[in-house]
Amino acid sequence: MTLFGLVRHGQTDYNLQNRFQGSSDIPLNATGIAQAHAAFAQLPPVDWDVIVTSPLKRAEQTGRIIGEDHDIPFGGTDPRFVEIAWGIAEGQAVEEMEQRYPERSFPGREDHQAVADRGYDGLEALEERYPGQKVLVVAHGTLIRFILSGIIEQPLPSIPNATLSLVELEDTTWRVRMIAGEEVDHAVKVATREQNPRFHVEKSQLAPSQVVAAAPGEDSDLTGPDEEVS
Repeated sequence: MTLFGLVRHGQTDYNLQNRFQGSSDIPLNATGIAQAHAAFAQLPPVDWDVIVTSPLKRAEQTGRIIGEDHDIPFGGTDPRFVEIAWGIAEGQAVEEMEQRYPERSFPGREDHQAVADRGYDGLEALEERYPGQKVLVVAHGTLIRFILSGIIEQPLPSIPNATLSLVELEDTTWRVRMIAGEEVDHAVKVATREQNPRFHVEKSQLAPSQVVAAAPGEDSDLTGPDEEVS
């Protein structure tokens, strides 16, 4: 069994200004740097073996800070963990663009299912590269939300900056153990690794859920107060 820790990068100026960020390469701001240093302050210690990140600056910066603070080797970047490309909405105000384009139907936006599928592909590739190890993956809010919501089979609110979610992968069984610091337990076994998509992500999930979400059968007070523009 390989354990993945999915960490959303720290805050950027685009996050602060509530602008769509997506595949734009925006660095952390001062708050984001502080969030990266404090990312594991309130969590039980885990002996992580390696950190892999999205190649975008904000994710790699966050990963390198966490690695230096906790003596975790840096295992490089993987383009499969890049954030969804929002098309013409990138750099624009969230409220304005959502009014102009209902259901986030922005011209040039990357397909939501394709984003989830490359995320699952990336995790499976890391499981083959680091079998039985504990791997931190520093990526982006929408990508992480798609991965998690597909497995637990329900919408999720925004994933806050610099929070940790846990996913286990063993053979063809995917299990979510934590979402943004809140413990859950939901497992799904897919037929084969060739099954694609492994999990369906609905178009309605392009925007974060506005309701408190919990894994089936679990109670949770997980919330995402900030708009996820990752």
